[in-house]
Amino acid sequence: MRRGTILFVLAVVTSVGCGDAADPDPGGCPETGTGTLELAIEGLPASANPHVIIHRGSESREVRAGGRLTGLAAGMWTLSPEPVAGSGGRVRAAYDASARQVCVLDGEAAAAAIQYALIPSSQRLWLSTSNGAAEVEAFAAEELEVTGAPPATVRLGSSPGIPRASGLAFDRRGNLWMALGSGELRRYPAGDLGASGVKSPDVIMSGGVLSAGSPGPIAIAFDAAGDLWTSIGFSNTVIRFGAAQLVSGTAPAPQVVLSGLGDPSTLAFDAMGNLWVGDVTAGASRVHKVAASSLQASGAVTPVTSIEVLEAAPGRSFAGPAGLAFDGERNLWVSYGASGVVVRLTPEDQGGSGAVSVVPGIQIDAGGPKELAFDEGGGLWMAYNSGSISRLSPSQLSVSGAPTPDVVISSPDLGATHGVAVYPAPANLPLFHRLP
Repeated sequence: MRRGTILFVLAVVTSVGCGDAADPDPGGCPETGTGTLELAIEGLPASANPHVIIHRGSESREVRAGGRLTGLAAGMWTLSPEPVAGSGGRVRAAYDASARQVCVLDGEAAAAAIQYALIPSSQRLWLSTSNGAAEVEAFAAEELEVTGAPPATVRLGSSPGIPRASGLAFDRRGNLWMALGSGELRRYPAGDLGASGVKSPDVIMSGGVLSAGSPGPIAIAFDAAGDLWTSIGFSNTVIRFGAAQLVSGTAPAPQVVLSGLGDPSTLAFDAMGNLWVGDVTAGASRVHKVAASSLQASGAVTPVTSIEVLEAAPGRSFAGPAGLAFDGERNLWVSYGASGVVVRLTPEDQGGSGAVSVVPGIQIDAGGPKELAFDEGGGLWMAYNSGSISRLSPSQLSVSGAPTPDVVISSPDLGATHGVAVYPAPANLPLFHRLP
């Protein structure tokens, strides 16, 4: 079912007690004494709990509900809402609000109201595709419940055009990042993603290490600090841009450049901050684990573990890994698009040292999987065949075989799917865009 445009309403915060007749300093906010703040939280459903950080200088408080806050040092306080999610559905609704300031006066009560609003990129499964109706498409949460052939809920055109996006990743506030093999990283603001149309990225990073050869960026992943990592095809490197660098119109010098990982493609972080890299070197099917402690400086790295995946039965082979995703039990799922297989590497499988060979206990024939994404119900989404995407249910992920997927969406808008992402990510996954 096609959904209408979702309006993204910015937060509105009102305050009293600063700059009025009672203020002894109408031109500022006196910093003597203590006062009270009456904080109202609006716009959230009952299933979503607010999260607001109020801070002034070195003093801060976390607020999880509206009400009276007493004993605040007089002065100008900043109210910084965090994005939060409700409950229900295979992809939840998420809400956000803008930061504001309020003046707290000695012996007086200031008042502020924070108006949360729906993040338009939430409640969606997002895909990068080729030869479809659009280069980036999304399906609403209600379309993900049953097999069918719905049109895409959102079809994203872009100015400038998108020359085959590959990797997709969300930041915590629902902005969509794309890796383009042509040599760019782009960010599309969450507020523009509620409806189909031609959209303009608010950040385009290009040049330098991103576009000195071809292909450029292949996959992207955020670490827990909000730094963005991308694999670069032509240089066989994995690079990191710091969170503060993700605002430039050109590519700044990366903070970290890693080599020695073969021909790196897909990326994922585990709950301990270790980086996992799929190596698509011809003839290999390796997945490298790079320790978090090795991610702070540039250079050739020696992985803690390099896992070669072996077949459980004769006749099955594995081409280079196309997608990596951790589930809520710390299992690492690896997809092999060329051989049509998804495998599970348990924490025990991941725990070796040096070059190891593993025969995964779960090997599933799954169509043509590339990147992977888990939903709230523990189902795993991936490409299926050209023009289709599929979901394997938790029970189907517990045994080897060739199951008929729990859900298959064969939309007339779909072409070949590459990247897959949901926003927000489930709270139990080690992803930067997870929300409680």
